Amino acid sequence: MTTPPPSTTSGPSAGPSGVQAPDGYKTDTDQMSSAGRNINTKAEDAKGDVEEVKPAKVKAAEFGEHADHQAWQPDYAAAIEALGTASTAMCDNLMAFAGQLGGAGSTYAEQESSAQNTVSQSGAGL
Repeated sequence: MTTPPPSTTSGPSAGPSGVQAPDGYKTDTDQMSSAGRNINTKAEDAKGDVEEVKPAKVKAAEFGEHADHQAWQPDYAAAIEALGTASTAMCDNLMAFAGQLGGAGSTYAEQESSAQNTVSQSGAGL
């Protein structure tokens, strides 16, 4: 009987609360907020570009003089439409993720501040 490999998502440091960050991983609220802003900016910039992808700019006559070649243009146009739609959705999802990341940074900062106040006030006046 063989022993299964160790889990990469938990271990001795995981404790009862479950999955923990990998060893050596650290972040702070400034990094989270900055990453959220950067992702959002890049996704907004890309969205402006990808919205220009559709509709297909190439017409059937530009697929060649032969009718068999021109017959492929509708499939090409449909693929370009799908690519443009999917690319726009990807940008929207990245912007939503960026908002969540920035929000998580704010929530983390609030909880950290609250915990720090609790620790600082513990035993005060004893």
